[in-house]
Amino acid sequence: MSINKSYCYILILAGCLWPGCAAADQLLQLTPATCVTLQQGRSCHTQVQVSWQLPKADNVCLYLQQQVLHCWQNSAGAQWRWRFEHASSQQLTLWQLDTNGQPSVLLDSASVEVNWVHNAQKKRLWRRF
Repeated sequence: MSINKSYCYILILAGCLWPGCAAADQLLQLTPATCVTLQQGRSCHTQVQVSWQLPKADNVCLYLQQQVLHCWQNSAGAQWRWRFEHASSQQLTLWQLDTNGQPSVLLDSASVEVNWVHNAQKKRLWRRF
């Protein structure tokens, strides 16, 4: 292998390790990706902007676990608002649908992380009257 080819391979590998390389492959984006509540265990409430983009139009559905949140027919991308009300982090998945309308190919996934400011309240062993 010549020196020029070696440098070329190194540059290609270094380019894929660059942080922007991974972001280019991300099809599904959630904004904000973090929801903050005051206490651990309490539900966090926010509006999440869900956006996705595909190279070509297809039939896709957005899922929260096994529940369908929204579907798009013959679309290459969309933006959608999701009302987030959960006490724990949640993962959304974008699935390509087969000809029967069933999820067949997982295209991407993204999460909304729930953080809190204070730990859950501890039960008091006694109270002062």
